[in-house]
Amino acid sequence: MKKYNYITVCLTLFFYILLLAGCEKKLEYQITNQEPQIVMYAFPMPDSTLQLHASYSTQILSTNDYDKIEDLEYMVAVNGVNQINDQYPPEAEWVNIPEIKNKINDTIQITYLLKDGTSITGSTTIPLPVSILNLDTAKTSYINDEGDNENMLRCTLELNDPESVDNYYQIRVDHIQDLSSVPPVKHTIDYIKEDKVFLIRDDESVLLTDVDFLGTFTDHLFNGSNNKINFLIPEKYLKQNAGFIVYLYSLTPEYYQFLRTSLEEEAFRDYPIFEPVNIYSNIENGIGVVAGLSVDTCTIVLN
Repeated sequence: MKKYNYITVCLTLFFYILLLAGCEKKLEYQITNQEPQIVMYAFPMPDSTLQLHASYSTQILSTNDYDKIEDLEYMVAVNGVNQINDQYPPEAEWVNIPEIKNKINDTIQITYLLKDGTSITGSTTIPLPVSILNLDTAKTSYINDEGDNENMLRCTLELNDPESVDNYYQIRVDHIQDLSSVPPVKHTIDYIKEDKVFLIRDDESVLLTDVDFLGTFTDHLFNGSNNKINFLIPEKYLKQNAGFIVYLYSLTPEYYQFLRTSLEEEAFRDYPIFEPVNIYSNIENGIGVVAGLSVDTCTIVLN
């Protein structure tokens, strides 16, 4: 399938090259910088310290990741009650607010105020975490992308999806190379997204079918019921005394849309013939996102 998609993209590019080569009209391309916008990021989770990011968006040819803002005031309200009002340190990439401990179902509203009176706001409600009911594992064989037979660990995660609302999820897997090390060293790995829930796409206009959405999915196929989701861990991680931490994130719609459109935009960036993807934002008078999430975890130990 990936080979077919690659050929399709190549043929499409070849067609456009021929089309442009046949045009006698000269096209002038000019890069136009847009006015910088205020960027706001916050991803509140239960029982964690709230973190904020504030900056100006950078110009097209800028080498900076972000541009700092002078004289920015921030306010945070929880469930409609103002909790803190302070100056944002201009040199800080992120600001920790230990006074605010996020809780499930809290609605967090963040406001930035500039000297000229401009106000930028974003808000989210921290979702209830959906629990991992069970996590079964079994050794199996699988034909990998190179056509070779590879031993893998099939994981079957069971969850009970609440039926009252649409739910959004992400499964992440961290590999612990040696469980005896103190502290244990872990890193996030790419696993095989075998289950059909990973194949459901919200935007049928997405032409690059091999975009990796990092294990995000919805309850579209199993709304309000128990469901078992399968994924595979590659053989190279299956060493003795290793382990894995499996994270089941419950996402707000804002987080889900922001993450997936960010990944689409990154994938389409290499194909300028396609229309650019607009990254989702829920910030009023600015860009970025304020989006809550919660998590449940389970550990796998290899003997």
